Amino acid sequence: MAHGLLVSDHPLLNDLYLFNLKAYVDLGLTAKSSLDEALQIIDLEAHGDIIITLSQVAGRDAAQEIVDKLEKKGKDTIVVVIGERSQVSQTGKVVTLPANLNVAALIKKCAEVLGVTAKDMVTKEVPDFYPFPISLLETFEKVPCDIFIKTSRNAGQADFVQILGKDEGLGDKVSEYREKGIPNLYIPSELRLKIVNQTSQVVMKRLDDPNLADEERIKVTEQGYDVVAGLLGESEAVTPEVLDISKRCIESVENVISKVPRAKSLLMQMLENKTGYLYLHSVMGTYVARHIVKEISWGADEHAEKLSFVFFFHDMFLAPVLNRHPELQFEEDLVFQDSLGEKEKEIVINHARLAAEMVKTFPRCPMGADAIILQHHGTNNGMGFTLDYKDDISPLAKVMIISEAFVEDLMRFKNEAREPDLEEIILNLKKRFTKHTYKKIINCLETISF
Repeated sequence: MAHGLLVSDHPLLNDLYLFNLKAYVDLGLTAKSSLDEALQIIDLEAHGDIIITLSQVAGRDAAQEIVDKLEKKGKDTIVVVIGERSQVSQTGKVVTLPANLNVAALIKKCAEVLGVTAKDMVTKEVPDFYPFPISLLETFEKVPCDIFIKTSRNAGQADFVQILGKDEGLGDKVSEYREKGIPNLYIPSELRLKIVNQTSQVVMKRLDDPNLADEERIKVTEQGYDVVAGLLGESEAVTPEVLDISKRCIESVENVISKVPRAKSLLMQMLENKTGYLYLHSVMGTYVARHIVKEISWGADEHAEKLSFVFFFHDMFLAPVLNRHPELQFEEDLVFQDSLGEKEKEIVINHARLAAEMVKTFPRCPMGADAIILQHHGTNNGMGFTLDYKDDISPLAKVMIISEAFVEDLMRFKNEAREPDLEEIILNLKKRFTKHTYKKIINCLETISF
C-alpha cells in the first residue's frame, strides 16, 4: 500500500479524499490541518510517496512552502495541488487540479502518479471489512449497507460486530460512537466502491430531499455551507460545484425557515445541533430579514430572495478564521482579539469587500447583491465596522444590518442563559440605531414570531 500526506484544513473534504483514495488506489494518507505540522513531517522525511495539498491552508501558500521544504531536503516527491491560488500552481513543480469536488479527477491523477491501473483498483486484495468515517455516515438518511464496529479480542485479533443493518435509520447509535471519539465504523469490503460512489454526492442529494426532517436539514445544509466556504477559500473562480451546492443550500435554508415559525424555536434547534456560528448567523439572519421584508411597506418577494442569497455568502471569508478560533463569536469583536494574527485581522476587516467581489463573478447574481454585502457593516467600501450608521447605504443593507444585530442580541441572551426578551432587544436596537430609517425597520420586528 502506498502512503502519502494530505494537507487540508477542511474536515469534510478530508474525509471524502481519505475514504475515496484508500478505497480506489489503496493510498493511505496522513491528514494534517496544520501546515506547520505537515512541514515537520516532511522535515522527518515521513511524508511517503505523494503529497496532496490545498493551494492555500489557513491563509498561507501551502503548496509553495511544501515545495520549498522538499527542495531544501533534496526530495523529488510528487506534489498534487488542489486549487490555483498558490505561486506554484500551474507550474512544472507540481501537478495542479481544479479547486472543486471532482473526486474522480483526484483519484485518476493519484492512480497515474502511483502507477495504479483500473484493473488494480477492482482486483486489489482488501480485508473483509473496510473503515467508513462516521462523519460521512452521518450524512446518510438511511444506512447504505450493513455497518460493523471493530472490537478487540485476545491475542491482538479483532472481531467485527454488526450494529446496523442496511436501510436502517441511524438513530442515536452513530452519534454515541462519535461522542466517544471513535472516528470509523466498518462496511463489508466488497461493497466499498459502491458505497464510495454514493458518498461523494450524498450532501447534495440530501439537500434535494423535500421530506428531510428539520433537524437533519439544518445539519446537512451546514455541511454544504462548510463545503462552499472551503471551495471559495481555495479558488477565486466560482466553479459549477460551488454554484450547484450554493443553490441547493439557499433553497434548503428557505425550506428550514418556512417550517419553523418562531425565531426562538429555530435558534434552539440550531444550538441543539451544535451548529457553527457563521451558519447559525446566516440562517437566523435570513429568517429575520425575510420577516422584515414581509412587514415593511416597500418589501417584495424579490427582496426576500435577494437577502437569502446575500446572507448565505456575506461572511464566507470569515470561515477559515472562525474554524481556527471556534471559541470566538460576534464579528465586530474579532479585531480586538489577541489570539488573532495580523493577517487574520486583515481578513476580518476586509471580509465584506472580499465577499462582494466574489459574488459579482456569479452568473445571474441578483442585481445589487454585491452592494448589500459591501455595506453590511455600515461602510460603503466593505472595510471595517462603523459605529455611526448613516443613511447613505441601500435600504436592503439596512435590513441586513438590523437583522444581524437582532440575531446577535438573541444569541447573547442564550449565552447568558437568559430567556430572550423581545421588548428588551427592540429597545436596545433603537438605542443603537437612532436614525428614522433604521427605526422604521426595527418596528417591523414587533410582529416577529417569537
